[in-house]
Amino acid sequence: MAKWITVLCLLLGCTLLSAQTIQQNNLLQSPEAGAEEDDSPFSSGFALLDELPTKNQIPLFDNRFRIDDNVEEITLLLFRKRGSASVVLVRPDGSKIHFNTAEQQQVRWHDASSYDLIQIKNPTPGPWQAIGKLLPQSRIMVLTDIKLSVDPLPDNLLVGETVKVTARLTNGEEPINAKDFREVLALEVIFVSTNNADYDNFGRGVVQVAHFRDDGKGYDERARDGVFTGEFQLRFVAGEWIPKYVVRTPLYTREVEQPAVVLKPAPIIADVTTAPAADEMQPEQPVQPHQVLFRITDDSVNKASVLLQGRVRYPNGEVDDFALNEPGLTPRQLELHNRGHGSYILDVSVYGTMQDGREFMLNLPEISFVVNRPVFDAPVLEELPQSIKDEIAAEQAEPEPEFPWGLVITANLFILIGGGVAIWFVMTDRKLSDLMFWRKKAPAQATATAANSPAGNVVDKNGANAQKNNDMDDILDLTLPDD
Repeated sequence: MAKWITVLCLLLGCTLLSAQTIQQNNLLQSPEAGAEEDDSPFSSGFALLDELPTKNQIPLFDNRFRIDDNVEEITLLLFRKRGSASVVLVRPDGSKIHFNTAEQQQVRWHDASSYDLIQIKNPTPGPWQAIGKLLPQSRIMVLTDIKLSVDPLPDNLLVGETVKVTARLTNGEEPINAKDFREVLALEVIFVSTNNADYDNFGRGVVQVAHFRDDGKGYDERARDGVFTGEFQLRFVAGEWIPKYVVRTPLYTREVEQPAVVLKPAPIIADVTTAPAADEMQPEQPVQPHQVLFRITDDSVNKASVLLQGRVRYPNGEVDDFALNEPGLTPRQLELHNRGHGSYILDVSVYGTMQDGREFMLNLPEISFVVNRPVFDAPVLEELPQSIKDEIAAEQAEPEPEFPWGLVITANLFILIGGGVAIWFVMTDRKLSDLMFWRKKAPAQATATAANSPAGNVVDKNGANAQKNNDMDDILDLTLPDD
């Protein structure tokens, strides 16, 4: 009995699974009634973007966006994590719109397992909020009289190329008058990497390319007419990029995102051949010029139409202009003056035509090379004169005397000891005779002996006096009388 119950459960499970699969297919064909999707919800969701009435967008920041009072209809394509609950919209007045109450509030809502497709007519102006686990791929498109339109970019863009952009901001197909704004309009141009691992710009993120104002300056033709004209250079790494244009005003913001374009590397490579630096010591030798060969590496470029011009900075500070405008299919060769050793720097601009007829102008990356100072070989010893050889041999034979460290140390010690003794004399008021202690010892001993023998002392004293008188007699009296 248990086996039959198991078989019956398996049959019921297969039947329910088949019914669910059929229901999913029907829902994808009719987005208005669906609640599930196939295994590639992102591709299905992005496929709906082509059917939306406009590509004007409102930026979504921190799950918040702002709707101005000129919006007639808004379409939200909100991608969220698979399996998470559908988002909840919060109006500016705080009221909420849920999936199950959308039909009652005149809102069309398609709920899938990974995105919500919502359409609202005459939305309430002001700040809105979407509560849910949203993903960065979310989009908010608006249908309004205020539109931003941008001319598409060429498909075969080149690194370093200068591109012209024209964008128009209109209200009811008419240019917007400047008095409708409280400040000058600004157009921001950014490129977003597709993060395709097959290209060099994988993981590069966002590049801020240019920022224009509708002020009539630079390349802008007229001030405050709602038409932006400008030029910018593609000075970033080659790869697959998504161009995005944003117009910001105090009242509203509009964005336009164009299809991805592929940015190719510069189609010209410079090969440098350096000559020996000019020898200042031997000016009679001929000086060879340096050579720069420009080769075209991209077959999509019409080689015969390529023109080059630029300037070169020499090591001595001089700057010269050059131009290679001879038509032909062979590589273009440039000869540079040999101004000695140092750095040579070239700034090159290229003008040409693609094979499809599109003209382009680009700046090559800075070309630089360094010429080293000439090196001369030292003369061989055998080639020197005999007298010089003898002098060199004599200098090498005589050993260099060593420095007399012992004598220097002894002299310094003597100076230190003498200086210390002199300082001692000065500080203690001593005399040099105080150092003769051996002479002081004999009179002291004689005095002690005389004290022990009084008689002997008298005899010695008389003898000393007699000796003293004899000595005085021997001295001549050289004094003159007072008379």
